[in-house]
Amino acid sequence: MSRVLVTGAAGLLGRFVVDELLSRGHQVRGFDRRAGKADIEWQVADVTDPAEVRKAVKGMEAVLHIAAVPNIWSGDGQTIMRVNTLGTYTVLDAAEAEGIGRIVFCSSDSVAGYTVREGRMLPPRHAPLGLEHPLQATDPYAISKILGEDLCRAYTLRGMSVVALRTVFVAYPEMAGEIVARAKDPAHYKGPAVGGPSSAGGGPLHHHIDPRDLARAFRLALERPMPAGAFERFYLSARVTLSPEPTLARLRRLHGDAVEVRDPSVYAREPFAPLYDLSHAARELGFVAEFDQRHLLAGLPGFENN
Repeated sequence: MSRVLVTGAAGLLGRFVVDELLSRGHQVRGFDRRAGKADIEWQVADVTDPAEVRKAVKGMEAVLHIAAVPNIWSGDGQTIMRVNTLGTYTVLDAAEAEGIGRIVFCSSDSVAGYTVREGRMLPPRHAPLGLEHPLQATDPYAISKILGEDLCRAYTLRGMSVVALRTVFVAYPEMAGEIVARAKDPAHYKGPAVGGPSSAGGGPLHHHIDPRDLARAFRLALERPMPAGAFERFYLSARVTLSPEPTLARLRRLHGDAVEVRDPSVYAREPFAPLYDLSHAARELGFVAEFDQRHLLAGLPGFENN
């Protein structure tokens, strides 16, 4: 059992992470701009406030840093960079001062640069896409996650151990209507269209991950044995996309032959496998997604036979 601070604990993802940690016997303190529903200790404050963050880390053994502006539609560039980058620095600095040795940072697959058209995204160079792929972020949110990872790496050079989880779009229960609306009319979908908290995401390939799976990945990252000074990154996704087209067919239609297919066997086994190489997470984190949301799309035009 560990004493764990979860920043952003009252948010859409934080609530799942808190529940997962509690179910495994961890002691949790929640930090957010409002208190959540979980029966834990709450500190209500802003993650960019050094004094409040220093109070929050007192007595903790690890920090799961989730608090952030969650996408480019949730704030302008200045706000995203201030909250996401300064907030991450503030958490790392306070954690180091408290002697905390483990941080789990909520990063994003957007660091690879292939998620948001509004961000002038660049096509991937190859598939599957793993840690060797260059980081090609162009929008403020994705750039803030690269900077966040850079900050994490800097603190590992000072002795902290950090895991950065590069998650795809999280398909919360509140997003089900948006996912269906996009699938019904992908050419004209502009969300949020049916009351969801944001647009259905996941980039051109409609990647997604179930929040229960992602919460488990956070717990595994917390519990993973690591030496002082270690830094790990993992791409995380469901094992299938929400696209009506198989992955390679969609990549070819969108980008011709520009995307090198390095391991066709991945897509021969599962035509709707994600762009990202999930083998590293399976091997080193012990994480394989258990859930996906393709069942929401069963019977819709384009999804009848897949």
